[in-house]
Amino acid sequence: MAKKKTKKSKGLKLKTVARIEMLKVMPYKGIMIYLRLIDEEIFEYLVPFKGEVYSAYLVIKPSKGKKKLSKDQIAEAGSLIFQSAVVTVDYLLGNIKVGKKTKGMVDVFEKSKKPVYKN
Repeated sequence: MAKKKTKKSKGLKLKTVARIEMLKVMPYKGIMIYLRLIDEEIFEYLVPFKGEVYSAYLVIKPSKGKKKLSKDQIAEAGSLIFQSAVVTVDYLLGNIKVGKKTKGMVDVFEKSKKPVYKN
């Protein structure tokens, strides 16, 4: 999947490799979901919501003896990560209720997070 290109720049030959491929971009309930394939085995979703970006990924390795994932395996993994993104969007919109125990764990995790930047 990665395409190699050679560019000439002042006599230098540079080889660039596309390591990130956009699999799908589509809206769900008014929120965009971005699905990406990184290094031919990492499937990631990005969901921008209220100024923050929610993300998760799955690492899917080729079957033993294979070097690359088949098109069917890529489609299946893409579907799985898309469903993860859909659940995230539904949760962010308040369409999914969680139990007290799970909510308690989420609250502890959220309180322990430190901001990457300060306003």
